[in-house]
Amino acid sequence: MANIGVERVYQEFEPATRWTSEPDAEVLVADLPGFKKEQLKVSVTATRKLRLTGERPTGGNKWIRFHQEIPVPLTVDIDSVSAMFKDNKLYIRHPKFKTEIPQTKQPTPVQPPVIMKTRDQHEIKQGQGPKAMVEKPIGGKTDQLKHGAQQLKHDAQQLKHDAQQKAREVVQSGKKVLTGEPKGPLSSKDDEKDKIGAKWFEKYKEATGNVVKEAKNKRQLLCNLAASVSLVLLILLYARNAVRSSLVWKSEE
Repeated sequence: MANIGVERVYQEFEPATRWTSEPDAEVLVADLPGFKKEQLKVSVTATRKLRLTGERPTGGNKWIRFHQEIPVPLTVDIDSVSAMFKDNKLYIRHPKFKTEIPQTKQPTPVQPPVIMKTRDQHEIKQGQGPKAMVEKPIGGKTDQLKHGAQQLKHDAQQLKHDAQQKAREVVQSGKKVLTGEPKGPLSSKDDEKDKIGAKWFEKYKEATGNVVKEAKNKRQLLCNLAASVSLVLLILLYARNAVRSSLVWKSEE
């Protein structure tokens, strides 16, 4: 109550300040002996200056005060300033801007170009290209058809040989029965021999006719088969020539 209406007398005070650097911040330290936290004010101006103000009584109507503006480094963020008062010292911390270190990309190894045209031409010359791949199945089918025709021909010859052998056996059996000198008048036994000989002769004619008929059928079958094989071979040869001509055009291109 005694100080009401009494004009204050101020004494100007200039605190000692210094900058300390940290890995991620710049810190301003101000020595303010006798001051308390609630007697201080800290603010940042639009011109990137740190404004420090404070006042405290010294007795009666006498007061001590200070007002100081300190430029802030360009490397700090003024929007994240923080202050701490401890042991008559004011610590104002200014975080530094985070600078991203550009990462250098590892150069990708360059793959050598693959030239396929020269390799394909070499394979065609050596007989290992598409031409050889086409000719292989055609040759295999031709060999199979030839083998089948030879097998049929062999079977027909075997049948013919068997028929001739059977006919010879029948003729020889008939001759044995029919041939012989009569030793006396014909008897019932001779009649029976004549009948047996006639039966064998009929069997011989029948067997010979069947053999001839079967041989004709086999011959007709062989002719038809030979014609079919020839037609297939002609078609395969035409297809192979067509493939060869197309490969020649492709190699010339």
